[in-house]
Amino acid sequence: MNKKEISFSVLISSYNYQNCVVDAVSSAINQSHAPLEVIVVDDGSTDDSVTLLKQVFGNDSRVKIISQSNGGQMSAWAKGLSLAEGEVIALLDSDDLWKSEYLATVAEIYLQNPTLDYVYCNMEKFGTEVGLMLKKRRHQKSRDLGLSVLMGACIQRWQGVASSGNTIKRELFQKILSLPADQIKEWKTRPDDCLFYGSDILGGHKYYLANALVMHREHSRNALQEFTNSPIKTAKYAIRLEKMLDYYRGMVGFSPTWLKLAKSEFRTKPRPHFSELWIYCFLALQAPTRLASRISQVGAIIAHYVNSKSH
Repeated sequence: MNKKEISFSVLISSYNYQNCVVDAVSSAINQSHAPLEVIVVDDGSTDDSVTLLKQVFGNDSRVKIISQSNGGQMSAWAKGLSLAEGEVIALLDSDDLWKSEYLATVAEIYLQNPTLDYVYCNMEKFGTEVGLMLKKRRHQKSRDLGLSVLMGACIQRWQGVASSGNTIKRELFQKILSLPADQIKEWKTRPDDCLFYGSDILGGHKYYLANALVMHREHSRNALQEFTNSPIKTAKYAIRLEKMLDYYRGMVGFSPTWLKLAKSEFRTKPRPHFSELWIYCFLALQAPTRLASRISQVGAIIAHYVNSKSH
């Protein structure tokens, strides 16, 4: 495989962002590694978004403009995926922007790691806030995250970023979007959570890129703002999250006996972070096996962590 064989379908979902969506599309088609196509799914906008898109890109064969009634971002993703032809789906929100080398950099990562299913990168905020989106110590360096089925099923650690920094192999994305129709409707906002947790539970091999190659616009309409000081919305979110997790766990047949695999999963991470060491030791100790077996697992996990630091 060489870089030019890695084909990207850019999927942009948009709702009432007429002042931003043209710039978002332009940042996609002007990539140094050209995408195969840019699919814009307008999710029932009541402003002039569609008119503007057709005025600017109506004669551009690279851009497909699709309109649907308002069903939410996840519904728009499903519609766009049904039309996509690329090997990798690159998500972009209509109010965000990509730096010109974004797809080229991601393509090189997929090239160097052919088993990868999911690559995401850090983001640079602009607008009402500035700075990096991911600031924890584990986000300071790029690294192969390996597999995280157990961590996704039991711990739900965020291993992803806001939509525009995520790229996903088509097959994995299709599985993530296989949620029942009633759940798809529930994820009108914050569907990124389905990407993060679903991809982990479904066995996606992930890579984190520390370079902030995506510009994330901060403003009052960002999805997380609606949960501020709203216990009702927060509680309802927690319920739909548990329903989603149960669905993905059921897809793979997850059960507590899988905790016996903690050391095997941990070894898929070439450079595990210290926090992951503690997570996997905890998971190993919960396995329904003899105490000696659990202790042996913990010892193997610690040994892998120590060895990873010596290389």
